[in-house]
This record gives sequence, C-alpha cells and structure tokens, in this order.
Amino acid sequence: MPTVFGLPLIAFIQIVLGSAVVLFVLIKYLTRPKKPRDGEYIISGVHVIVGDGTEMQHRNVYIKGGLIKEISDAPIKKKTAQVIDGAGKTLMPGLIDSHIHIQGGFGCKSEEESDAFLNERMPQIFKESVLPYGITTIKDLDAPKHFIYKLRDKLKSGEIMGPELLIVGPNFTAPDGHPANTLGSNSPWARSEMAIEVNKPEEVSAGIKELKAAGVDFLKFTYQGGDYWYFDNKLTINKIDKELMRQIIREGKENGLNSTAHVFYYDDVKELLEAGIYGIEHGILDRDIEPDDPIVALWKKSGARFVPTVNAMTYEKDPSRMAHSIHNLKVIYDAGIPIAMGTDNMFEQMTGEVEHKELAYYVEAGLTPMQAIVLATKNGAEHLGIADRKGLVKIGMEADLILLEKDPAENISNIQFIDRVFLKGKVAYSQSPIQSFDIPDYAYPEGLVSAEYESVDGAQGRKLFFDRYAEEKLITQITYKDGKKLSEEEFYLEPNLSAVKWHYLRPSDNTEINAGRDSGTISMKGSFKGKPQDKSFNIGEGLWYQMMDMSLPAFVASGLDEIVYYPIGTGDNRGAMSLGEFAAKRLGSEDVTVNGETYSCVKVSLVLTMFSWAWTGLYWYDVKTGQLVQSGIKKGGKETVLLKLKKFEYK
Repeated sequence: MPTVFGLPLIAFIQIVLGSAVVLFVLIKYLTRPKKPRDGEYIISGVHVIVGDGTEMQHRNVYIKGGLIKEISDAPIKKKTAQVIDGAGKTLMPGLIDSHIHIQGGFGCKSEEESDAFLNERMPQIFKESVLPYGITTIKDLDAPKHFIYKLRDKLKSGEIMGPELLIVGPNFTAPDGHPANTLGSNSPWARSEMAIEVNKPEEVSAGIKELKAAGVDFLKFTYQGGDYWYFDNKLTINKIDKELMRQIIREGKENGLNSTAHVFYYDDVKELLEAGIYGIEHGILDRDIEPDDPIVALWKKSGARFVPTVNAMTYEKDPSRMAHSIHNLKVIYDAGIPIAMGTDNMFEQMTGEVEHKELAYYVEAGLTPMQAIVLATKNGAEHLGIADRKGLVKIGMEADLILLEKDPAENISNIQFIDRVFLKGKVAYSQSPIQSFDIPDYAYPEGLVSAEYESVDGAQGRKLFFDRYAEEKLITQITYKDGKKLSEEEFYLEPNLSAVKWHYLRPSDNTEINAGRDSGTISMKGSFKGKPQDKSFNIGEGLWYQMMDMSLPAFVASGLDEIVYYPIGTGDNRGAMSLGEFAAKRLGSEDVTVNGETYSCVKVSLVLTMFSWAWTGLYWYDVKTGQLVQSGIKKGGKETVLLKLKKFEYK
C-alpha cells in the first residue's frame, strides 16, 4: 500500500479529513454571531441626569456586571451587549426613598400571617407597586422585626426581586408611646414586634444590643407626646424621657449605629439637634420657621440630616401641618441643610405613585425639578451611607437606573413616563403597551335628555345631560351634596365615549381643571384645592373614560367581556389628580327593582388594578336603555348598594 510520510495512504487521508473537520468547526465557533447577554446593555444617544444637579446630552452608557462601565459621547461597541435606543429619552439614577413602611401590622396579627404576607404578597408588591415607579433603594422605618429581617435576607439572596433594603428594626419609644399604642393598638404581636418600650437606661442598652446583633442599619425612636391621630382615633401617646433619648443617640454611635427620630414639634427638634441626632424624620409641623430662626443655624451647625414626608401630611387631621411642612422644607433647603427624600409610603396599601407625588410637593415648595431629583438620588445615597456606589449616573456606580420617555428636569410630572427600570444592571421593569379596545360607536336612547341618580342615604346626587351629545358629543354632569351643587363637569367625547376634552369645576375648594388629549398624551392644567396643576399622562391608544361608570354603557353594548380604562382622580384620596387604571368585567345578568320598576340588567364589576384585592365596585346597566340603574360595592361576600336611579327624562 502507498505511504505518505511513512503513514499508510488511508491513514493519512483520515488524518487530513479529520483535521479539516475540526478546523471548520473551530472557525464556525469563533466567527458565530454573539448573542446579547442579559445584564449587558448599551443605552445609546441618551440624555443623562447625573443625580448631582448636572446633565449630559447624547451619551452612550455601557452597563455590565451590575455596574456602569462606560459613559461616552463616542459610540461604544460591544458584541455581546443589547443596544437600547436612548434617543429622545432621559436616563437618571433610581429613586431612593429614605422613609417607608413595608408592613404596618394592619392585616398581620401573628408571625404566621406575616410570613404568608411575605411569601405571597411581597413579590407582587415589588413587581407591580414599587419597581415600575423607579424605586430602587428604600429604608424601612418600622415593620414587624421577624418580617423585615426575613425580607432583607430574601432580597439579598435574590429569592425575591426588589429594591435594596436598609432597616431600623423595631422603634424605641416610651411605654404607651408611638408605635406601641398606635400600630400595636389592635395587635399584641405587632406591638412586641414593632416597638421597644423603654423607661430605664438598662432597657435602652439591651435594645441597642439586640438591634446591633440583628444587623440593622440605623436606630429609630419616637420623640413626640400628647395627642396623636391614628386614622380616625384620637389617642394620647407618651414621649420618651429626654435622658433616655440622649442615651440612644450616644450608645448608638458607640455601636456604629446612627439614630433618626420621628418628631413633629419645634421644641422637640431643638432638643434632638442639641443631643447630636443624625436624622430628623417629618420635621417641624407645629409652626412656620424663617431663615433667621435660631433653630436653622443650630440645625446647620449640628450636621443633622432631614427627611421630610410631605405627602404623608395629606392624612393629617390638622391641615396646617401640611402648610408648615411645605414652607419649612424650602427654608431648610435654602439654608444648605442636607435633605433626602422620604415619603412615609406604606407599600402594604399604596404604590410608588406616592414617591412621584412627594417630588411634586418639593417643586410646589419652591425647589426646581432638578433640585427635587437630587434629594431622591445623590442626597438619598449620602443619607443612607451608600454614596460610594449609588445615587449617580457615573462610571463605577451600581446600575440602578431609570430610563424615561420624557425629561423630569423640565417638568417633575414627567417622572411617571418610565420606559425601563434597571436594578443592579438588569431590567427589572419594562413598560407594557397600554391596551386598546375596539369599542363600537355608542348611541344613546332616542329622546333621552337626562338621567338623575341619588345615594341611598339621600345625601348625594348626580345628574347627567345628554341633549347635546348627538350634535356636539358633549355630556354635562352636575353633582350635589346635601341639596347644594358641588361640582360641574363637561365631557367632549369620541363616539366610543372615550374623552377628548374635560372641564371640571368645584368652586367650594378652588378647583378648576382643563384637560385634553392629543396623540396619546393627556395634558392637564388648572387648580386643585387651590394648588396649581400642570401634568401630562401617557395613555397611548387606551380608553380615557373620565366619566367612569357613565362611560361603561359603551362597554356593555360592545359585547366584550373585560376592558381596562383610565380616568383622572378628583376625590380626596391619594389618587387625586393622578391617572388611575381600572378593569371592568361583565359578570352576567340580574334583575334589579328601583322605584317600583324592575329592570333586566347586565352586571359589571370594577376594580382599581393596583388594588384589585382591596375594593370592588358593582354596576347594573339596563339592557333596554343601556343606562346605569344602580351601583354599589362588594366587600367579602357582601354587596351594598350605594347609588340608585332616580329618573330618566325624555323629550
């Protein structure tokens, strides 16, 4: 047999062919297209709000391994990075809220109930109510200790995805002080979990030892006594002894733990500053202070940091506290005292919209939008002691970032237009397109001029006028309270009853709002309870059902089983002047008798999607006319009717 290089010819051919195959496979492997990696991104051509008050235009930002690796005005090329087009968008640091409460003990009165809340509700709360609002770092100021310690561990391990969490553990307070006889008033378990009641020095020392062993980040105590409104209950709370207050601050520092204090009153703030407190929560709410007030100089000299919670004052029984909070915030800011955003938000019940409202209050106080943003980014990181890795869009910082469709430095209400949220370099939230629904043109019954409704207790009423709808697509609604006209609204509508323009007038509290829709954006201006309003809402192709239940006849006639729609809130709750998302669902048929007349109705349920577990509205629409006959609510298995038809008027 012939040989080559001393090898049989067949063996030589096999070696050559084998080498060729290996070489081919190697070349294919080395030249294969690189797949983009999760957690590696280039955001191109983006406007950057740094977080320290400065901006950069048309930057390319490279994120990898949870960090901001590169920021350049020149193109960045990385084969494995996903490229996100940032043209026309704004990139800023994630929001840092330095005063929140995740679980307040309202619905959990045992460790078993608390564990169920932790495992069943917390992942959903972070996913739906926190991260979509750009909140990437939080400091919890009091929650049941076993709950908050477990949550901290689950977040650190990645078992639950959510913002970085810093904690204080249970709060020091006097016996029968806040939160012992407020949050703990209906639950001995919550009281023992959330409060350390002290009246002796050895109790303070033991409490600090316990909290240090638990690995808390700060200490917190309540320094307030006297009358205290706990929702609708007026209580008397005791204030911790002054010497014990000083001991907490002193021994806390000795153990590497800074102390922060819940406080409302001028004299108490003064004593805290003199004692060397690290943080003031809430602030001076019993009076206005001016720049030349001695407490301003004392505060600045002390170096104490301030965490205002302006939006929380909307729940206070004394309206003057809100006014003092806003006024004093500007005085303290102008004095150069360090301020970090805090809201007192309770994630157990509310969403991150509270953080957006808090920023709006800072602007109302006189700060620019950019100054307000700094309080929620750089200043927040400095307050929490994490400024070496958070709070700025800067090379080497952790990639906790918000990508927005609009610039919040131009108008703080643009903070709501969030496209993506990055948590440690990975996309934790990506905006879903707003749903659109094919609702056919709606026609009101021939000759229908108006419909009048009255609450079951007779205290409230509403009347709608349809006589200009056919020609102008205009419906007017007037509401009454105790027989007096309360408000008047004009709705200019599309044929499917989605609003085009809306005018709302309520003279009793100086409210007048004008809003209109253009290219998927609702622009709203005016005054709400005397406060100027200038906001925009992204609604895309969604339904702007500003008439709420009076828009649903179009849904009922459409034959669809379920829709999602959006109105702007006008009530006294925290949804006022914000865009809410509601889901309406057809439940079936039911006969309803009102004023001696029986109507065959389509029954519809309605929920606020963010709080679908908390409230369900019920509505009955007459099959013959399509109009609302009665409405009410459902709690548990009980249905309660609240509003009924009084009469229809025809030509």
